[in-house]
Amino acid sequence: MKDNVRKNAAKPSGKKSFKRPQGKSRSVLVISITLVLAFFAVFILNTVGVISPSALWVRARAAVSGTSENFPLPVSSSSVLVCEIIEDNIILLTTENILIYSPNGKQLLNQPHVYAKPGISLNHDRAVVFDRGGKGFYLIKGDEIIYEGTADNTILAAEYGEDGNYALGTKGKGAESTLTVYDKKNTVSFCWNCAHENIVSIALSDNGKYAGVAVMGAENGELFTTIQYFGFDYKETLNTQKIVGVAPFELEFTSFNELTLLTDSGVYLINRKSDAYETALSYYSSEFNSCDVSSNGKYIVSLAKYGSENVFEINVFAKSGKIKEVINVDFPVKRVFLSDKYIFVFGENKIMVYKLNGVHVSEIAYKGEATGIHPTDDFIFVSSLDKISRCFSFGDDTIEL
Repeated sequence: MKDNVRKNAAKPSGKKSFKRPQGKSRSVLVISITLVLAFFAVFILNTVGVISPSALWVRARAAVSGTSENFPLPVSSSSVLVCEIIEDNIILLTTENILIYSPNGKQLLNQPHVYAKPGISLNHDRAVVFDRGGKGFYLIKGDEIIYEGTADNTILAAEYGEDGNYALGTKGKGAESTLTVYDKKNTVSFCWNCAHENIVSIALSDNGKYAGVAVMGAENGELFTTIQYFGFDYKETLNTQKIVGVAPFELEFTSFNELTLLTDSGVYLINRKSDAYETALSYYSSEFNSCDVSSNGKYIVSLAKYGSENVFEINVFAKSGKIKEVINVDFPVKRVFLSDKYIFVFGENKIMVYKLNGVHVSEIAYKGEATGIHPTDDFIFVSSLDKISRCFSFGDDTIEL
């Protein structure tokens, strides 16, 4: 592209002179100086232990660009059904729209919908928004609608894989429910019918070659969950495991060969080559508080110790399913969250942040009623009745809601 800057035709006088920066040059100079000052200010905070070195650039950049000017974001709690993180952006699912905002609060997507009971399934930078009990769905990658489709039957569950394939669990034709996997061209690549139970959770492997399905049923008055492990290059199911007495929350591929099932009373590992499932952690349903899985395959489970309302332990799992760390907290916990780098503990009037090794990073106090938090490695977005506020994930702070 050609540069349209006009050249100065005046001849030099042979005398050195200083010209005050004008226009764009002056703006660049001011921003550069401000950035340097901001960086040194944050560097000092890091030196005294307030924030980590990895946070320096984010803080300095925010200081220069004024990126919090769009916060708090005004929202209506009566219309917002879901607020989550898709990659580093905020995704809001309302009664009428799908909204995506950047970490700076800039609106990136506003897609109207007519779903009666909208639901969402998230996978890092991908999401399926679907009509639970209906047939319509959207595929979202980053901040864009990739595809709008209609299922053959009522949608029960959905998943969008890292490889670009996606899966729908629907009410079946001649079966209780059906799993259908589609490739990137929206062509059916795999189909499985479940005769008697409903599909409640779906997992797709990152390489696009495997799928896992959790179905739930009841037998002799007792709940059970059955896990089916499929390989798209195989005619037969690779593994089937029935776990009695558990209600499933989430099924995920946490390592290459292994499915992890998080439930109300235990964490279970299903390897495609093993004859039996492995119990990674067992607990009473009355102890279960919350759980979360990060995009890198690690996960956490928060338990109320002995059913207490004030003493909790947060179990940090590696991809292998082994507990790597246990963090004990002595305050009421609403819910725990996990990013790639940090653990976030949402409590009454405060949010505590830890590294994955249990080291305390920061404490954010909030004044007002928080209905939820939505953290990333860099920021914590805090929902209240009429707005979403933002603070940094690192460094002590206080925010007004």
